[in-house]
Amino acid sequence: MIKVLILLGGGIESIPIIQRVKELGFRAVVVDGNPNAPGMAVADEALTASCYHSTEILSVLDVVNQVSEVIDRKMLKQYRKGAVVPDGILCVAIDAPLACAEVAEAFGLPGLSVEAARLSQDKLNQKHILRSCSIPVPQSVAWDGDDDNLPIWADVVKPVDSRGGRGVIRLLLSAGPSWAYEQARSYSSTGRVMAEQWLDGPQLSTESIIQDGRVMFTAVGLRNYARLDEFAPYVVEDGFDEPFGSDDEDIEIVISELIEQACRALGWYQSGAGTVKGDLVIHDGRVYVIELAARLSGGFFASHGHPLAYGVDFVGAAIRAALGYTLEAPKPYARGYVSQRYVFPSLGDIGKTIYARAIPETVFMPISELFFNTWNIKPGDVVHPITCHPDRWGQALLWGRTPNEARVKAEAAVAAMKHGVVVR
Repeated sequence: MIKVLILLGGGIESIPIIQRVKELGFRAVVVDGNPNAPGMAVADEALTASCYHSTEILSVLDVVNQVSEVIDRKMLKQYRKGAVVPDGILCVAIDAPLACAEVAEAFGLPGLSVEAARLSQDKLNQKHILRSCSIPVPQSVAWDGDDDNLPIWADVVKPVDSRGGRGVIRLLLSAGPSWAYEQARSYSSTGRVMAEQWLDGPQLSTESIIQDGRVMFTAVGLRNYARLDEFAPYVVEDGFDEPFGSDDEDIEIVISELIEQACRALGWYQSGAGTVKGDLVIHDGRVYVIELAARLSGGFFASHGHPLAYGVDFVGAAIRAALGYTLEAPKPYARGYVSQRYVFPSLGDIGKTIYARAIPETVFMPISELFFNTWNIKPGDVVHPITCHPDRWGQALLWGRTPNEARVKAEAAVAAMKHGVVVR
């Protein structure tokens, strides 16, 4: 019998992941709040519901009654003819670990407990636990917006529970604390804000495959923050370069050990398997955890970056883990270098309307290809200032035989994409 995997998220970044589910012979049931989300078109079945609210997800899965205890799967199959009875659930390029865990608990599916998943969403509590276990993290504290309570070391204000870089504000001359607080609070579903220390140094995106408390493999990319000044006081990333080149040959081992310790502290995948996305920084020669997320990464990092750089199928591993399979240890090899860059509007574009874009998207291009681009904009969209990651226009991801070759190709690709956009 074909196994059914519930995929939370149908955005453009979900498409290669949905395709991989089908390639592996599983049934892809996509849930998204937008009935016209691009991933819906490639799903085996598409259901409309918020990915961030388990009650809505359970409702569209045809579980009518509120579920408070684990459901007997045999009884559920008889509960209602035609009901979707999942064998697993996975966040697909979205940050909804709590809803994912709540649905998994309701159906008795593999995955994190609800309590452990909360630590993926509550970034302040996550840091508190990591710090208590002697894992290096930046200083952080809950903040109520009162200037007198703002620590002297605080450089960043952000929501405790937001996603996609929304509401993350650096405290610069252009951003007063009171304004930054209101901005951050507006993006928190719980109205909670935290103040944090900014640590200078190379910032890294990592992703680890974990099984029974052990890190099996970690991919490491360098986050490109070259445009911080341009988008200040907002913190906006302009892609990544993978793998991360460092004079320290043991850096990946150090990072894997740090992630393993953190997962043990947070209770993540101490039994079973899954993937963990990390935002880390190397400050004064020491690796610090900025935050971790118990989910598959988005931004085409997992779906394209890792396979092209390391030859490791992270998406396939996450899919199998979500369905309860025991994973085999990856066998990485040095395949080459990947660079991703984003398309951004010019200041003169703000307030205008997208009339046309000359370069089409190639979202269905196979991973074996060495060029991949997507758009977040379409004709008729009004151009807004860049304040968070979803505001970026589009991206291009290129492979090269050297880091510089990959970067040059990516920068040329996004320049061509930008040149092809007509605004009026």
